[in-house]
Amino acid sequence: MVDCFYSGYDFRQLGVAKVNVLDQFSLCIRWSGDEINDAPALASADVGIALGARGASASSEAADVVILADRLDRVGEAIVIAQRARRIAIESIVAGMGLSTLAMLAAVVGWLMPVPAAIVQEVIDVAVILNALRALTPAFGHAGRHMTVAAGRELHRDHVALIGQLDRLRSIVDALDDATPEGGAALIAEANKVVQEQVVAHERDDEGTVYPRLARILQESHGLSAMSRAHREILHLARLLARVVEDLPLETVDRYLIRDAQRVIEAVEILVRMHTAQEEDIYEAVVAPTSV
Repeated sequence: MVDCFYSGYDFRQLGVAKVNVLDQFSLCIRWSGDEINDAPALASADVGIALGARGASASSEAADVVILADRLDRVGEAIVIAQRARRIAIESIVAGMGLSTLAMLAAVVGWLMPVPAAIVQEVIDVAVILNALRALTPAFGHAGRHMTVAAGRELHRDHVALIGQLDRLRSIVDALDDATPEGGAALIAEANKVVQEQVVAHERDDEGTVYPRLARILQESHGLSAMSRAHREILHLARLLARVVEDLPLETVDRYLIRDAQRVIEAVEILVRMHTAQEEDIYEAVVAPTSV
């Protein structure tokens, strides 16, 4: 099986050509895209998957599957759901045909009279239908994997408080543009205090407390590895800023030093703000549905 994810290029001809070439090797081709120029490739692939939240309607019409959120991780979820639905369908078909065959053989040899045979057939039909309805429910391994409403609200409150500190960092970055050497040193020291006492403490708490809870809910930790790398980058920037502040009494504060510190503070503010938004998406996905 070959997965192809392309978007934003002129693949009206190239995409179809790639699909045709891969098809010569008897590969099952799954093509994902969200633009108009992806439509021919989506139609030519064995399985076309369109990201339809903000994608073109042409891609959605040409695809076999439409993901209503522009997130590639949902493609994996769709594949799991499809595989489970197919497995349940095969189970129902095999069980229904097998039990019906046994009932007919029993009727042929005289073990079942007409009325009991009809009742047995109805019972088999109902059992097969109930088994097929399992496809509408979450898999047993995925059921109940939610964060409590109270825990979700607590994490959201922590993020709101952190955003307030990030706003202060942003105001410090702006103020450093026209700051005097003395004023710049004071602002840099204040920014370092905010970063060390608020940002670093928050990220360490997330890594040590929140992420293990999320890993248990998600039953895997690989999806959080990128978020943990962001934590390490934030801590690295915090150490750089702390080093700058430690050297302030020993160095002449000039505009070059102020600009260096300004860049580090701005990097921390931007990275933490983006990281917090990503965490909010994760929390929203794992909080129990009753929280909506």
